[in-house]
Order: sequence, then structure tokens, then C-alpha cells
Amino acid sequence: MENQETISYAAMLKDIVNFMNPQEREDLISISLTHVLSLSGSIEGKKAILQHDEVLVAVFNLVNHKFNEIAKYAALTLINLTAEEEDALKVFEIAKSLNPAFPLIATAIKEVVDENSKTADPWTMVLSNLTRSEKLVEDIIVELEKDSTTVPKLLEAFTKLDYNKQNMKLHYLAAIFCNLTQTARGREIACEDKYNFLEKILPFASYEENIVRRGGTIGILKNICFDPVYHNIILNEKDDILHAILYPLCGPEEFTDEENDKLPLELQYLPETKTREEDPDLRKMLLESLLQLCATKRYREVLRSKGVYEILREYHKWEAKFGKDAECLLACENVVDILIKKEEEIGLDNYKEVQVPTDVAEKFVKEDNEYMENLL
Repeated sequence: MENQETISYAAMLKDIVNFMNPQEREDLISISLTHVLSLSGSIEGKKAILQHDEVLVAVFNLVNHKFNEIAKYAALTLINLTAEEEDALKVFEIAKSLNPAFPLIATAIKEVVDENSKTADPWTMVLSNLTRSEKLVEDIIVELEKDSTTVPKLLEAFTKLDYNKQNMKLHYLAAIFCNLTQTARGREIACEDKYNFLEKILPFASYEENIVRRGGTIGILKNICFDPVYHNIILNEKDDILHAILYPLCGPEEFTDEENDKLPLELQYLPETKTREEDPDLRKMLLESLLQLCATKRYREVLRSKGVYEILREYHKWEAKFGKDAECLLACENVVDILIKKEEEIGLDNYKEVQVPTDVAEKFVKEDNEYMENLL
């Protein structure tokens, strides 16, 4: 039985939608769309909107309105309507089912790469919501690759901080790229030489001004680290990717000359003002990235030779005293436990090839949880 609130919303929407025609007076459209935007912020309101395709179609028809306020409200409404995966799927499918289909992804891309767009930020958030769904992300990548200039344009929009002339910050492009790299093709795009993708995004793993941009970049690195195919790219002779992973975990501690000689050049002799990543979730992601790089003997030896143990030794002291996040401490210890062992003790080339029985895995999880409860 339908919720009474949903029914009343439906009746209201039936009246409102008549005033959301692009040919209507701008003041009437704006007032009507404001009501729809307000409704889309509640669970019941969103449910009512998504039960009436004509309302969603009306929103689609207003995203390119000549009045920026109307176009902005339409995009903001779509942010709310795509916030949950099930709803995002429905919005995507309705857009695709129309005749002609509404080009939802193409519209988002067009606004994001337009240097003069006043709705670029809302559209990055819509695209971020849509790419969170594993069921949609591959379709979206197909759309991105229809035009060979799209990925380079998005990458430029992300890496050039003054790209948008209307003061749109485009931070959520990091989240979009992170979502794309959840797929094999997304990781491939990020690691292909033709884009220089990783080289261009690396500085943003330590971008202090915005956690969305910083977190999305760290998420990209983590997703790529989880794919052993790219470990040779990550742990290359340049050390730039390893530097990007380790730098946020470094503090101002001094190392011996012998220890410093091991470290990537840019991590040697850091200033007294050097601080660590303040967000525990991001610290954990970086540590999990390092753990994935410990999968094979070859790269465990590379990590040891680059002073990763020494950095984590100091990081662990700091986390225990100042950060005080149990999950980060455990994540750090998981990496250190591997790096301090000799390969003869480990006695295995690739951790990822080990099949762990379900009951043993559950036991490990339980032990980890108990351990974290007693850590701090």
C-alpha cells in the first residue's frame, strides 16, 4: 500500500509538471522546478518523482535552458535523484528508453568540459553518482570512448585548476575517475601511455585544499594497486607513483643517512613542517595499496629496497600516539608484518594465489576485529 505522503506528492507533481515546459514563462518554470528539487531531497519525494516518468522527462528537458538558474536547478535535481544506486539505474534507463533517447552521459560530459559552463560542478556530481554503479560504469566508459578527445579533455579539466572560467572547481572529476578504475578497462585507460593519466593526477594525492579531489586520486591509485597487472608500472624506476602513495604517510622524522639513501629522492630529508594525511580513511586506503603491492616476491623486495618499512615504522609510532585509528594501525601492521620477514620465511611467491577457506577467512576477520578493539 502506497504511503499517503507519496500519494500527496504524486498529486502535487501532476499539477507542477504542466508548468515545467521549456516554452513556459521562466518564473513559472523556476517556481515549479524549485518544488521538484525540494521534493527530490526526501526519500518519499524522490520515490514519487521516479514513479512518474513525465516529471523526470521534464527535468531532462530543462537541463539546457537558456536561464542558468533553471538549468542549475535541473542538474541539482538529478544529483538527488541519482544519489542511490537503484535510483541512478532507473534514471539512466528512463533516459535511454525515451524516443529519442535523452543523452544523459553526453550531456554531463559536454557541460564538464565546457570551460564556460555554469553547471559543470553539478554535472560532475551527477556523473560521479552514475559511475558508482558497477552496472552502469562499463556503459559509461563506452560512451566516453566514442570520441577520442573526451578522456584527454576530462583529464585537462581535472588537472588544470583554473580550467573553468565560471569558478567551477570540478573536484568530483576525481571521484568519477576513481569509479571508472573499478573496472578493468578503466584501469587500462588510466595506465595507457597515450594519456599520461597517472603522471598528471599524481600531485593531487596530496592536494590539501579539497578532500574530494585528494580522496578520489588516492582511490584511483588504490584501484590500480589492486590489479597485479600494473604493479610493474607502479613500482617503476622513476618512483613517482610510489612517492605519491608514501608522501601522505610521511612526517618530519629524521632517518639515518643509510635509511635516507633507500628512500625515493623526494622523500629524503623532509622539512620539520611536514604533516601526514589527516583523514584516517585515506590513510587506510594508502596502506591497503601498499599491502596489495606486497603480493609478489619481486615487488616485496622492491618495497624493502625503497625504505617502505622505515617509513611505516615511523608512521606506526605517529598513528599510535596521535592518529589513534585502530583500522589504520592494523593496516600498517599488515604491511610491516610482510616486509620484516625474509623471503625464506614467507616461502611463497604470490600471496594472491593462496586459496583461503571461508571458515579460516572468517576467523581472521574476527581476530582482526578483536585486535582492533584492544589496540588503543
